Amino acid sequence: MSVSNGNDEDDKSASEQAAEPKALSQELGNVQSPASVWLPQPDPGDKQTNFRLRFLFITLTLGGRLGRQLRAFSRIPKWLGQLAVFRTQQVVLGNTINKLIGVFTAGIPVILLGGLAYRLTSGKTLWDGIVSVYGALYKIPGVSVLGEVNHYTELLMNFFWLGGSFTFAILLGVVTEDIVSFVNGVRKGNFPVVADNHTLILNWNSYTLPLLRQISVGRKERGESIYNGPVVILADRPKEDMDKDCQDGLQDFDLEIHTRSGIPCSITDLNRVAAGTAKTILLLNPPDTQNAGKQQTGAVLGVQTCRSNVRPRPWQRLLPQNIAVQEAEDSPDEYMLQSAKNLVGLSPQRLNLTTLGGKRDMSMLLAQSAVQPGVASVYCTIVQQSLNGSEFYIRAFSELDGLTFGAARRCFNGVIVVGYMRKGGNPELCLNPDDRDILKEGDRIVALADTGYFKPENKGSDSYSFTDKSAGGAALNAAHKASAPKKPPPKRIIIAWFDHDLEDLVVSLGRFAPDGSEVFVICPNDLKGMPEKQGEQTPCKFTLITGEPTELQMLEEAGIKDADSLIVGGIEKQDSREADVVMLAMLLVLQDALVSCKRDARHPLHVVGQIRRPETTQVANYLLDRLGKGQVTAELLQPDELISGMMAQVAAEPDMAQLLSGFIYSSEGQEIYLRKPSKYHLSPDQDCSFEQLNELCRLRHETALGYIINDGGVQLNPLSSATHCFCASDRVIVLAAA
Repeated sequence: MSVSNGNDEDDKSASEQAAEPKALSQELGNVQSPASVWLPQPDPGDKQTNFRLRFLFITLTLGGRLGRQLRAFSRIPKWLGQLAVFRTQQVVLGNTINKLIGVFTAGIPVILLGGLAYRLTSGKTLWDGIVSVYGALYKIPGVSVLGEVNHYTELLMNFFWLGGSFTFAILLGVVTEDIVSFVNGVRKGNFPVVADNHTLILNWNSYTLPLLRQISVGRKERGESIYNGPVVILADRPKEDMDKDCQDGLQDFDLEIHTRSGIPCSITDLNRVAAGTAKTILLLNPPDTQNAGKQQTGAVLGVQTCRSNVRPRPWQRLLPQNIAVQEAEDSPDEYMLQSAKNLVGLSPQRLNLTTLGGKRDMSMLLAQSAVQPGVASVYCTIVQQSLNGSEFYIRAFSELDGLTFGAARRCFNGVIVVGYMRKGGNPELCLNPDDRDILKEGDRIVALADTGYFKPENKGSDSYSFTDKSAGGAALNAAHKASAPKKPPPKRIIIAWFDHDLEDLVVSLGRFAPDGSEVFVICPNDLKGMPEKQGEQTPCKFTLITGEPTELQMLEEAGIKDADSLIVGGIEKQDSREADVVMLAMLLVLQDALVSCKRDARHPLHVVGQIRRPETTQVANYLLDRLGKGQVTAELLQPDELISGMMAQVAAEPDMAQLLSGFIYSSEGQEIYLRKPSKYHLSPDQDCSFEQLNELCRLRHETALGYIINDGGVQLNPLSSATHCFCASDRVIVLAAA
């Protein structure tokens, strides 16, 4: 490298001077810049640090090591102040006891110094001074600051008394703040639930309030041991909103409810609601249906984790845990729940996971009720728990072991035995079995009863004989002489549809509607699953009428004058309020249509629909009772109440899932049917006991559950000795093969 002087720089040409920056930039471009550069501090060397001490007009300057030491010592007061503030803040963030201890600890030096000053001014002992200063500083009742031995002592006590005002304010503020925080925490539900063998509901949707009502009724019907302890709700929703909804929707129901805001798949939140010690857990669909499968799987695994971490206390008895899960039917990952179910089955903990369907089978109930008016009322009466209502029970009685099914069912009075459940790891349900089947040890009967407190009352016989003069004997003789029964006449059904998918309802009508029935579908959209010709998917003939179902002209075009039934559907996916508005609008338009077409009042139209909100039922009943004028009969289903009733029963008795899912909500197996009395050759002028009626039904491999009388009243599970004179308009409720 060469070094040039200033004169050489002056001799450089202009071109060389212009090229230097360019070359320099290229050279720097090849050098990687460091992320940070260390710049060493200059060595102070022998540089002295001066320290200035000022007092009034006098300034003292010190240098060298003494100055540096004095400067360091001068920082101590500031550091002590910062330390005191920091420790005070930590005490304030602590609990109430620590705060009170901190306040009294901070006052100890003040009390000692004040006691010493009191002793010097009054001449009394140090202990007397400490007690007096303590009483004045903390506002102890009975302490006086006047009447001391001299004015100096009175002045001193007044000083501490005024200072005590701030001390008392600090104490009052600390206690008040903690009390307010505690009350707010109680209102927000931040504290954990302490309960054993209680009922836990995870997530919040439209089924929550109906489910709570069913639980309240089930406690009274089935006994409080079914739903032990309080009902705890954990949902990703503000606690204030849940409390308000429970208060408004459960005014007439006696139920202890605790709500907590949290995520059901969070272990922390599940521990806060004591999920590990709960006996019954009902896992509802989350609001986010797209990820419902993942969320429900996470909740099930979280509950299993909480259960495995439970360490029972002495004398604590945890009952087997039942988990009832509402299936997420529209979720793309609903398959994940089945994997969780298999995992729970291998768990060493005593867990029982049951999955339940929802609205996908409501079309079956709509179709069956349209063909057989009254079936929906029977379903609702059985599935929805109500006071003094009849429900299904599964019970085991050792005295029935070894008996035939016919003898076992005749051992009860006021209880209808419809089948049995065979003992085993996977219990086998058998409905309407042969009377010659033998009940083995451990088998349980399935019975329809008013309460769960029933037992065999007599010794049943293997056979039953009719007397010739009885109604049953006459009916039996007439049955031997009768010819083959006639096929039911075809139906004319109108469907007012507000959705784009009709496939489920088409299949359901094909199961229940008589051959040759005509179905007119009014829909504003293109329909999926609409048969193009008769016999393709169903024996019914379908006709599509494009238009708004709420228009009077569309109903007249569909033949409302001669129709047998009207189905209002396709509103399940809408908001509950909007769905009820559509249903009420259809009832109003229907009244105008019936008046304009001058329909014969002797042949009322049967309307089948759905109502989502209980308060809408009153408005619908008003329209039907006051405006119908005998031209309309209606069965307005409440799917939320219906499915909630099923969930409540399954949660109480997990084996009910196989019964209700396989009997009420399945497309195979046993179904409820309404039969005319003439089908059993019952005479209209002779009383028949329910015992004889059931024996006549058993000859056809059916089971009588009750009957519907002419005025529409449903009589379920009557006494065996109860008699009734059947007329042509009555219907017998039977359980028969589909």
